[in-house]
Amino acid sequence: MSQDEPVRTKSLASLIQHAGCALDAGNWFEAERLAEEALQAARTREDWAGMGEIIDIIQAARLGRRDPALVKGPVNIFDEPYEEGAVLEPGRWLLQPPLVGADARRLRVATLEADVPVLVLCREPTTRADLIPLVAIAPGTTIRTQVKPPANEKKPTATWFQSALNALGQAAIDTVDPGLVVDRRIDALLGALDAIPDHDGLHDALLQACNEAASQGD
Repeated sequence: MSQDEPVRTKSLASLIQHAGCALDAGNWFEAERLAEEALQAARTREDWAGMGEIIDIIQAARLGRRDPALVKGPVNIFDEPYEEGAVLEPGRWLLQPPLVGADARRLRVATLEADVPVLVLCREPTTRADLIPLVAIAPGTTIRTQVKPPANEKKPTATWFQSALNALGQAAIDTVDPGLVVDRRIDALLGALDAIPDHDGLHDALLQACNEAASQGD
């Protein structure tokens, strides 16, 4: 440990340990929740090396809990008004008007808190250029991009859904100014990952930024 590296608290070390144990046991949702809590604690302490360790756990947990969602049938479309406490069934979900980005976030968060595996995308009305706007939000963060519509808008394919999710995640990465000081980039990427937790590239970008911050403290 370098002289400038923060001393890890017992509570943070315990969170990381319990998240790792949950991951090893295949308790994907519990591992993700514990690791998210640990990630915020590590960021508060500017424990960049600790954040890197935690990101690995979060990404592995999300890969684990995504598997059941990805193998269950076609893309489901949800276009009913949001109701407080609603939870989705397992699978891929494309949310569309009258639902908005805030509704999509509430539904995703509530569903994952219930240990139900889902992937969620939210679209807005088709543009005049015949493109589909996608939106994802988190506190203080809004990510948008536009993609080509699926061949059949009533029955989007899993391939189209994954391509759209990848495009939204890449748009989030592209919005982060590489000229920002590293801790500001880390915060921007944390916000983007909160909005789009199922994009592997965002995890990789955040890990790279944390490694950069850790190396500057050596």
